[in-house]
Amino acid sequence: MQLLGVRSGILGIGIGSRISDEGFSKAVRNLTKLEEVDICNLSSYSLEVLGQSCPFLKSLKFVNTNAEAFVVYGDAEAIAIGKTMPALRHLFIKENDLTDVGLVAILDGCPLLETLHLEECYQLDLTESLLKRCVTQIKDFQLSNMYNHGDQCPYAHYVGPGDEDDYIYLFG
Repeated sequence: MQLLGVRSGILGIGIGSRISDEGFSKAVRNLTKLEEVDICNLSSYSLEVLGQSCPFLKSLKFVNTNAEAFVVYGDAEAIAIGKTMPALRHLFIKENDLTDVGLVAILDGCPLLETLHLEECYQLDLTESLLKRCVTQIKDFQLSNMYNHGDQCPYAHYVGPGDEDDYIYLFG
């Protein structure tokens, strides 16, 4: 396991690191006081073990750089997060295939969530009622690179540098 850091309740595992579900699960069970995790390419099983083993987890940055997993997992990771991480306050998900079902699982299961950034999660449909729920429930809700072919979200205010399609900050 190639750890970028385990200090002061923070765990980081770098892009390109290869870690099995078994290896990660074994390690994280001994790190029960983790509050912040920055990780790539975990399965839903490993995310579930993380949530069950780390009740103090407040911040999760989850990036999927594995193109094969992008197609396979769908909402499984989001459901694992919603099911096992009720104390989560900050969540960043990038390159994930979650749909509205997974987003609802996160919103239902993480009632303390203050920050939710979703980047390159192209399977989200975001119905009007779900979008309103997100902007009402989450203080800092951001979507990046969500809309293709010039589609624009009706509740969006563009922020960020450069091309206005880069970043969308939604507000109520």
